Amino acid sequence: MKDHRRFLAPMDLWDVGTVEAWLEERAVRGWILMKWGTFPLFERMKPCACRVRLDPQGQRTQTEQEEADELYAGMGWRRACPLGDYLVYYCFDPTAPDLYTDPATQAWAWEKLLRRTIRRTLLCLPLLALWLFLQFDDLWSGGGRPVERFLMGMWAVWLFALWWVGQALWDIVRHVRGVTRLKRRLAAGVPPARGDTGKAVRRTLRHEIVTWGMIVLLAAFLAFVVVGRQEMDLADAPEPLPYVALEVLAPETATLDMDIHRCESVNSLLTDHREIDQFRWDGQASLWAGLDRVALEPLAEILYQERVDTFLDSWPDAEVRQVADSRFDEAVVIGAGENQCFAGRLGRTVLAERVRTDRDLTDHLDGFAAVLAEFQ
Repeated sequence: MKDHRRFLAPMDLWDVGTVEAWLEERAVRGWILMKWGTFPLFERMKPCACRVRLDPQGQRTQTEQEEADELYAGMGWRRACPLGDYLVYYCFDPTAPDLYTDPATQAWAWEKLLRRTIRRTLLCLPLLALWLFLQFDDLWSGGGRPVERFLMGMWAVWLFALWWVGQALWDIVRHVRGVTRLKRRLAAGVPPARGDTGKAVRRTLRHEIVTWGMIVLLAAFLAFVVVGRQEMDLADAPEPLPYVALEVLAPETATLDMDIHRCESVNSLLTDHREIDQFRWDGQASLWAGLDRVALEPLAEILYQERVDTFLDSWPDAEVRQVADSRFDEAVVIGAGENQCFAGRLGRTVLAERVRTDRDLTDHLDGFAAVLAEFQ
């Protein structure tokens, strides 16, 4: 027979009466608390009825706490382990007086706990806001291609961040309200209410299932994206290739040996992304192409605009020519010296190419249109 066991516990620690009642039920079944947590550790003891009280920590100095423990021991109360903001005391003598003779005398201790809770809240809120700000930094930093990052999988991380912060804020609000309500109740001479312990445990179970379910879903999705990401030599990439080749756009440099020539694909539910990179370190030749088949057309429109803005951010003085061609829903050719760019959209498919050449990319609209049509 095991001498130690863990149980799922009520986690609304401001609901002191219910937590006390739950610990008393454990004692009746032969278990006394050793270490607190979501699954607190209990030690086996002889089953017996007892009283349990939670006393707020931090209201006394160390010396005063030692004196209080000595006084409580003389009254028949045994101190167990800390439990959040509280110290746990057991009493197995039904004739022993309570820790506090009157609920009203407890109010001053909970007043200190309330002030400490509010101070922690005032510290926690800016930290939560900062953490949330950092998660969404790409959206207002002006860099990092936030739309592309969103489509490539960051949408799941950002959604998780919003959910996590929302849950944390709700827990903070409930805790402050609960401690405030308890203090007022005690000040009015009414002892802490004792709720349904089974319901409290089931609430904790639902909370744990949802929390860990969200974490597992996020981890599974990120693993899906990582596993589904493929990178290969361009020569090994399967046909059809999602771009107009360097041999067509810049034949004068296509014969040069490239230091990098790779093809990458990523599927992240919101987009099927293909990317081509060819370049030489000496800068004599380069081509980058990105094609996305996006799940929703409005997102494709936003991605197209981001592709255009990215080109213009790199070459703000570039010549911009809008393409009026029925084969594209939107298209533009951007030229800046030897750097020529094309961006086009057809339905939910977006194609962007950047190539080092002084040739006019408007001469290759047939090729760009054919790629977009191929990958519909």
